[in-house]
Amino acid sequence: MKRKFKGLFFDYFAINFGLILAAIGIGIFLVPGKLVSSGIPGVATILFYGYNIPIAITMLIFNIPIFLLGVYIFGKEYGTKTMFGIIGLAFYTQIFQTLLNNVPVVDYTKGGNLLLAPIFGGMFLGAGLGIIFRFGGSTGGSDILGQVISKFVKVPVAYAMLTLDALVIGTGILVFGIESGLYAILSSFITNLVLNQIFDGRSYRKMVYIKSTQHKRIQKLLYDTFDTYSTIVQTEDSEKYVNRRMVMVILKNKQIRDLQLFIHRIDPTAFVVISEVFEIIGTPVVSPSEQL
Repeated sequence: MKRKFKGLFFDYFAINFGLILAAIGIGIFLVPGKLVSSGIPGVATILFYGYNIPIAITMLIFNIPIFLLGVYIFGKEYGTKTMFGIIGLAFYTQIFQTLLNNVPVVDYTKGGNLLLAPIFGGMFLGAGLGIIFRFGGSTGGSDILGQVISKFVKVPVAYAMLTLDALVIGTGILVFGIESGLYAILSSFITNLVLNQIFDGRSYRKMVYIKSTQHKRIQKLLYDTFDTYSTIVQTEDSEKYVNRRMVMVILKNKQIRDLQLFIHRIDPTAFVVISEVFEIIGTPVVSPSEQL
C-alpha cells in the first residue's frame, strides 16, 4: 500500500509539473501572441480576445461538461487524474497570463518577436502534454470528445481529434487572420513533435498482449476504434492447464492510454502486458486505411 501511494504521489507530481509547462506555453506565449492552439485552449483564446472572457473560465466551462460526458459514456475510468489535469491547466494558465499582464516577457509588437510565440509556446505545451500523458493524465477537451465521436460515428479517435482541432484552428484564422493562422499551425506542429518525443520515448510503437475472455469484443474494438488488425494466440496456463486465447497487437504509443481505458471498460479482469517495439521486420497485415 505504501509503495502504491508513493507511485501515485509521483504520478501526480509529474502531471503537475507537466501542467505548469503546458500553462507556460499557453499563458505566456500562445495567448499573448494571439495564436489559436488546438482544442479548448484555442477556443479560450478566441473568446478572450473577442469577449474578454478569462481563459480559465472558458477552459472550465467547456472541459467539465465534456469530462462528465466521458464519464457517463465510458465509465469512471477517466478518474481523478483527468479532472486534476482540467482544473490544474486552467488554474496555472490563468496565473501565468495574469503575471504576463503585469510583467511583459516578450514584446510582440516587434514583428520578429512573434516567431518566438509558436516556437517556445509549442515547445512548452508539447513538453507539458508529453509528461502529462506519459504518467496517465489528461487535459480533457478534444481528447475526450474524439473518443466520444469515435464511439458513435465509427471513425478512428485520431481522425476525430484532428477534425476538431482543424475546426478550432480554422476559426482562429477567420478571427485573427491568415498570418496568425500560419503561426498557429507551426505551433501545433512543434507541439506534436515535442509531445511525441517525450511520450513515445525511444520507440514509436508498443506490442500489447491481452488475455481476456472478451477477446472477440477487444478485437472488434481494435478494428473499429484504432483501424488496425490483431492476432489471436492460443495459450495454456501452466498451473491449471487451461487453454485461453490472447490478443496480440502492435499500436502507436499515443494509442496505449485509450486502449487501457477501453479494455478496463470491456473486461476489468483482463491480463495485459505491454512491451517496447524497436524494430519490425516483414510485412504484417496492414490496416484498411493503409491499403492503397
